[in-house]
Amino acid sequence: MRWSVRLNDAVALCLTFIAVALAREHIHELWRVDLVPGAEVLQIVTLKNQVHLIVQIVPIWLLCLHSTGTYEDLRRLKRDVLLLRIGRAVLASVLVLTAVQFVVQPEIPTSRSFLLGFSLTSIVTLFITRLVRLPGEGTYDIVVVGSSDEVVPFLEILEKHREWGLRVAGVVRPDAETLSPVGGIRVLGTVSDLPNILTNSRISQVFMTGRAWDTKTLRTVADICEEVGVTFSMDANFLGFSVAQADLMDFDGWGVLSFSSTPRDVDALVVKRMIDVVGSAAILFAMSPVLLLVAAVIKLQDGGPVLFSQDRSGLYGRTFPMLKFRSMVPDAESRKAGLQHLNEMSGPVFKMQNDPRITRVGRWIRKTSLDEFPQFWNVLRGEMSLVGPRPPIPREVEGYERWQMRRLSMKPGITCIWQVSGRNEVDFDTWMRLDLEYIDKWSLFLDLELLLRTVPVVVFGRGGR
Repeated sequence: MRWSVRLNDAVALCLTFIAVALAREHIHELWRVDLVPGAEVLQIVTLKNQVHLIVQIVPIWLLCLHSTGTYEDLRRLKRDVLLLRIGRAVLASVLVLTAVQFVVQPEIPTSRSFLLGFSLTSIVTLFITRLVRLPGEGTYDIVVVGSSDEVVPFLEILEKHREWGLRVAGVVRPDAETLSPVGGIRVLGTVSDLPNILTNSRISQVFMTGRAWDTKTLRTVADICEEVGVTFSMDANFLGFSVAQADLMDFDGWGVLSFSSTPRDVDALVVKRMIDVVGSAAILFAMSPVLLLVAAVIKLQDGGPVLFSQDRSGLYGRTFPMLKFRSMVPDAESRKAGLQHLNEMSGPVFKMQNDPRITRVGRWIRKTSLDEFPQFWNVLRGEMSLVGPRPPIPREVEGYERWQMRRLSMKPGITCIWQVSGRNEVDFDTWMRLDLEYIDKWSLFLDLELLLRTVPVVVFGRGGR
């Protein structure tokens, strides 16, 4: 990545610093309460008395941005991943700056509210700066190696994503193929001509497409690129997977190519877990009076247990006891076999609209989804997530088709696409495909969208039985 990106970040940080300092200077007349309860009133902040911080902030922010990988493969980073990395870098920067301030002890104390305002604003400005790119910035020439039927789809992808900055200098064909043009791109020669092509042209990277290459040819092209210092890339999907994505890992010098059909962004998954812990704890605390009331009503109804615990299949089929408020009669499980012929759901799942085992209180808490709230304890324990495919009963999993088993490859959740798409009004196969769609398209933004869409579903009781 060119130093121009780092220079853009430095300029963005300086401009953000000036803007926040001026805003903070004028807000003093409107807001005089400090961030720490019981502390002195909001200290006076001006651009002049805080400008010394720029000397510390710019290098610290740039160093943390570098260490969190925001300068690696910038053009091909998904936007939510980029935003996550920038946020992580800013958090680390604040901690480093705080440590520096503790050691250096500046004459003018740093305003906590100013530092908070600058940090949050810098996340936004840095993110926007990365999205706005000058024409031609970061563009470099590449060569694509492959047969015509395999090169054309790859060229179409490159044309679709011009923001990646990859300019195709030409195509290199297998030795046995003719040298007619491919998709309007000129053919530079065959694999045998590649050494001369790389020597006489300003090529930065060689992409090898296709799945039918023999080991000798692959080794030849890789050696040619290594010899002249040109990056060599090859089609990692040579096994023809439609969903799984490749990831190269290093085991003490032993390179291993892994293929995964589940989300692989460790940082984003860590944030997802943090959201689960904070969110579930907050909901349990805020709803505790209502949950205690529901527990009391269930107990007074028939004297039976308040909670219903049922083994469910979690991540990769590991079983765990999922909790619910009991909404059925105490012997509901033993009576299920006699109602199997009335099942209204396709597939191995049992559901019926007027189930005689449901109690009067149970019908109400199901309609309002209050019966599901004990599952926030499962989320807090790490057995479930706020968002994810619903955890099935182990005997239902035994009836799954092979393609349906992949929904167990992600931690189960309280809500998912199925819950906001009609719940019990959706047939079983559609339900399974919606869960797989969630896994394939997962991002933190998708989780946030589904959480927001779940609120009206719960409030209005759509699809609940």
